[in-house]
Amino acid sequence: YLHFDTSNPPDNTADAIVFLKQILDKEGIATQVFVSKPGMANLVARLPGPSGLKPLLLMSHADVVPAVAKDWSHPPFSGDLANGFVWGRGAIDNKAHGIMALMTMLALKRNGTKLRRGVEMMVNCDEEAGGGNGANWMAANHWDAFDPAFAFNEGGEGTPNWLGSRGVTFRVTVSEKRVMWMRLIAHGKAGHGSMPNANNPNFILINALARLLAEPPPFRLTPVFEEAMRKLAPRMDSPASFELAHLSWPYMMEIASRGPLSPYTIQALMHDTIAPTMLNSGIKVNVIPSVAEAGVDCRLLPDTDADAFLKHLREVLGPKIDIDFIQRPDPSPTSPTSGEAWDAMKQVVADDFVDTIIAPNMTSGGTDSRFLRVKGVPAYGFVPIILPEPEAVRIHGVDERLSIDNLNRGIRATYDLTMKLCAAAQ
Repeated sequence: YLHFDTSNPPDNTADAIVFLKQILDKEGIATQVFVSKPGMANLVARLPGPSGLKPLLLMSHADVVPAVAKDWSHPPFSGDLANGFVWGRGAIDNKAHGIMALMTMLALKRNGTKLRRGVEMMVNCDEEAGGGNGANWMAANHWDAFDPAFAFNEGGEGTPNWLGSRGVTFRVTVSEKRVMWMRLIAHGKAGHGSMPNANNPNFILINALARLLAEPPPFRLTPVFEEAMRKLAPRMDSPASFELAHLSWPYMMEIASRGPLSPYTIQALMHDTIAPTMLNSGIKVNVIPSVAEAGVDCRLLPDTDADAFLKHLREVLGPKIDIDFIQRPDPSPTSPTSGEAWDAMKQVVADDFVDTIIAPNMTSGGTDSRFLRVKGVPAYGFVPIILPEPEAVRIHGVDERLSIDNLNRGIRATYDLTMKLCAAAQ
């Protein structure tokens, strides 16, 4: 599976989907392929259960981010096995998760497992570019082809000693921040670089951005973040344990932000964020341009009033800045942290791993799960592997790899989870 270069762009997943389909077809597992655009394919495989009960869905995506081969110690599409690892772009994000689902489907079929609930596997294209031709397109055009009771997707590996805690925490994703991408445009007076003028659009844009970043949105406690920190608190030393257990107290988030919650990756979950990511103006060093632009990536907490947030931005930026939307924020429902699927995850983590807990998580980035949540389907980011920080940073980076032990562990836990939710009582 790793041998297929499914880099996005251009997102040519068709051959990789055919590869998976051929394996499933050989086993007698029903499959359907849905092509959203030439080369962009999505796969649904199905082991049916009794009618009247919606199936469990195991989700993953076939596309990967690009890789610069010369920077890698193993070619990024080699799938090399070396030093106890399988190497390659997608070894973690997200082809390994697809293989865990595939192996689960094969084992259920080969064992003749009697199901009380059907099991589905869906592999999508285009996740790394927002899912417009993948999961979003499938949800909009072919919902009847899968229509699950609940789903498991990427976004929730086990992290050792998270925030300095003892043991391993599986941060199961139940919600996501909402994407608001904008292009800020300043118009001004062009001229010779040797004769500066006050209407230089670069001045206008830089000053507007400085005002915008001078007062970042304040920290705000969301229910998901509060629950996660309460789960983690007993595994922390004092005073961090007390701080995380009482974040709703006045000033406690600010206090914790200077201690256990100081990493910027965690603080991104504590407030709406504004990040200038692109700057563009000018054609020559001695020419003052007439237009300057900035790309800004805003991520809103699920319950943020997007209209009020935008109104505030307009007031701060001022009348000389035009806003052109690249992507407006979608709704972000939260999957429940109780019930059949949640309880099954807790049990599998307790049975298959040592010294672990699960805690709900909200991601700062987006996944395909959001397209199911808006349709009322509980979707959980849960990949049953344990990734120390030095391995996790390889995702989207150089020398992405997954240990063979992790791969085997993930296959076993995915199978166990599916059996708990779908196998008929013996």
